[in-house]
Amino acid sequence: MTRPLAPDRIDLSLSALLFVQGANLFVALPLAARHPASLLLLDTGHLIFAAIAVTVLTRHRAVQIALLAGLALLAASSLLGAHLAVLIGIARTTQHEVIAFTAFAFNGLVTALVARHVFGPGRVTGHRVRGAILIYLNTAALFAIAYGALETYVPGSLVPTVGHKLADTPSGITAALTYYSLTTITTSGFGDIVPLHPLARSLANLESVFGQLFPATLLARLVALHLAHTAGVAPVPPNGVDAGSGQMMPSASKSP
Repeated sequence: MTRPLAPDRIDLSLSALLFVQGANLFVALPLAARHPASLLLLDTGHLIFAAIAVTVLTRHRAVQIALLAGLALLAASSLLGAHLAVLIGIARTTQHEVIAFTAFAFNGLVTALVARHVFGPGRVTGHRVRGAILIYLNTAALFAIAYGALETYVPGSLVPTVGHKLADTPSGITAALTYYSLTTITTSGFGDIVPLHPLARSLANLESVFGQLFPATLLARLVALHLAHTAGVAPVPPNGVDAGSGQMMPSASKSP
């Protein structure tokens, strides 16, 4: 029998996941691109992120097993590198494809689990708002993986305006594409990396549209509900159902 998830524990995990993901994207990943010794810090961050997701966000065994299997494959690739392809008897290019697919599926599954809790019924807390920000960052990470897969299949899909290639090392390329994805989703676009392939341009357009609509609609709605719940007054939509709790709200009585 599946044990129910503790709401308070889930809420706290959303804030914890946001902190760890922020540290990975904005600290550990750039450091790993310049200093290979910092890869240990990045791997540790990924392990902590995965551990929280597996132990707190879901109690379904199948989902937990899928997350753990993906984590094991990603960890083995990070630790063994090119030796992993030799051990399991596949080409290096095939290994890159498998790792990219696994990373995309892992992050996509975690993002879906977070979204289920953030937009589920119940009181909208500050932790849920942070969970929505986590979805935003995870989406940027997913797009970065997609850019990386495209660059693997079609080299030169994204090119820097200075120099001839994004980076010299895999971690450097990952950091460059993550940087590009974050500047695209926030529409800050400094122009130092340019998409040339039509599919790369389409992905960039899709990401920038999401980057504008998500904060302006879903995130803004969550913030409004959080402020209303904090003040003790929840806004009642026309159908009389509170979007934050999923419960029928009493209608205001009219004065004679």
